[in-house]
Amino acid sequence: MSGSTPTTTATNTEPTTQQIDFLIVGAGPVGLLAANLIIQAGFSVRILDVEYEPNHWGRGDWIHGRTLELLERAGLAEELLSTGVKVDQIASYMNGELQSSIPFVPDEVESKHQYLLCVGQHITETSLQSSLTNQDVEVERPATVINIIDGPDANYPVRTTVMHLRDEARTEQVDCKYLLGCDGAHSDIRQQLGIQTEGETTETHAGVIDALVRTNFNAGRKDVCMLQNDVAKTISLFPRENGLTRIFVHFDENELEMRKEQYNRNKIQLEDIQREAKRALLPNRLEFLGILYWSVYVVGQRLATQMDAMRQRVFLCGDAAHCQSPTLGQGVNTGFGDVFNLVWKLCMVERGVIKRDILSTYTAERKPVAQQVLAVDKVAAKAAAGHQSSKEYCSIVQEHRAFTTGFGIQYRNSNSNSETNKNPLLLGSNNSKNQALVQTGMRAPNFKVFHYATGRKTRLFEKVHGDWLAFNMLVLADDLVKSHAAVESLLQWKHPALSTQIVITTTPADKIESEGILADMKDRIMLDKLNRAQVHAAYHSNNNEEDVQAVIVRPDGYIGAIAGGSTPDELVGAVKKYFDGFTA
Repeated sequence: MSGSTPTTTATNTEPTTQQIDFLIVGAGPVGLLAANLIIQAGFSVRILDVEYEPNHWGRGDWIHGRTLELLERAGLAEELLSTGVKVDQIASYMNGELQSSIPFVPDEVESKHQYLLCVGQHITETSLQSSLTNQDVEVERPATVINIIDGPDANYPVRTTVMHLRDEARTEQVDCKYLLGCDGAHSDIRQQLGIQTEGETTETHAGVIDALVRTNFNAGRKDVCMLQNDVAKTISLFPRENGLTRIFVHFDENELEMRKEQYNRNKIQLEDIQREAKRALLPNRLEFLGILYWSVYVVGQRLATQMDAMRQRVFLCGDAAHCQSPTLGQGVNTGFGDVFNLVWKLCMVERGVIKRDILSTYTAERKPVAQQVLAVDKVAAKAAAGHQSSKEYCSIVQEHRAFTTGFGIQYRNSNSNSETNKNPLLLGSNNSKNQALVQTGMRAPNFKVFHYATGRKTRLFEKVHGDWLAFNMLVLADDLVKSHAAVESLLQWKHPALSTQIVITTTPADKIESEGILADMKDRIMLDKLNRAQVHAAYHSNNNEEDVQAVIVRPDGYIGAIAGGSTPDELVGAVKKYFDGFTA
């Protein structure tokens, strides 16, 4: 593994070539996040963007709770949380009267981020860029990659030509281990690779305004609001940082079909969006005090036919791989999900910890998620543009909110019976015999527990410290007095991919103390005594008689395996089998 400083080589016949671990094209939120995670792992990175200046406004302004969990674990959430507006509910109104109101996050979700964070993309990008600057990495602007070929060096197998547009189109040759295309819906990297997109671009449009407004509409600053009346189009309002409001006007698709000359992307003007917003708020008043940004979106859903190329050396992330309407705020969250899924695998491969063929699981896991995002977005965008009642639109949001908030995303193993097609990162996934609430491939819930050492209420993953690019193990010990021999055997088992081990028990603290069990690891014992031992209840199926289970949590927070055994040797053997399936 090379450090954070790129190297340069030259021969008598070749121009000077820089060698770098990772080259990222695109410095939006997705590319900036990837660069931060790569730097944290100790690898060298360069990040390019074709724009002369950052173009922050009008894009990904919703950050869902699941995304916040991942950002927080990587130490990248603090500024966003202190700046953004936390939104608890989505509410629908008709003629100024409240029709329905539902929580953004389902009640059963166990997370401390049970809300939507509304924060401008410029803040997200500035925060991520500041973190990079502290590591002596700056975005190179305007610059892009104009050629991608196989390189002669097996250690740096991707050869690129980088063009710097400001310096009279100066070019340089850069060899890298991996190239990440994070360059948006019109990705030049995707086009150079000859990767096609599938899907549709509709005739439906949505106007958006970021503004300072004054209104007597009395909805709280904690709600996203869908509004309609008898004379106007559907609009949505949601709060932003610093007193800003974002307004979406969902232009009626039937009206657009009849009046294409008036309403198309080039014809819709700021005044049209303002007029429809004011009409939708009637009988309330709406006054625009200042416009910071406005634009018109064409609604559509498109998916790249491939998300990787050149033998898993080039990857597409975010809008470069899949793009949809802004209706449900999925763009930046799905892109961040791509990055968190991919980067830990790349870095652990380069550290020599896991096998290279594991990189194929990026597409296997993330493409189905992208397909589902597009399917849900298509339904929601059609409902908004089709002028269905705002209450019906909210019911669509409610139906899919576990998935759209990210908490309900599940990675599934291959449906094939062939062992060669199964995903080794998901041991025992989709086992129909397992009736447990939480299963392999799901996000590991961040349950509330009591910390044995302090006696204070906490959440499971608050005590996970160190390198986020590592696996963690939850040991469900049930009665620790009976199971401590098996637990101790499991804790003695070590693996380079495994970091923190946390023991969860139903045994009272005083009994643990009097028995002197695991006295040297008090800080990692959690007492499962809330809601009828909710952690054990979630992971144990009705027919599961094993006293101890080992839950292996991947670096991206998804459950890789739920292993058990009736003896210490069986328990350790089951965990070892999982890691043997993909580690080098």
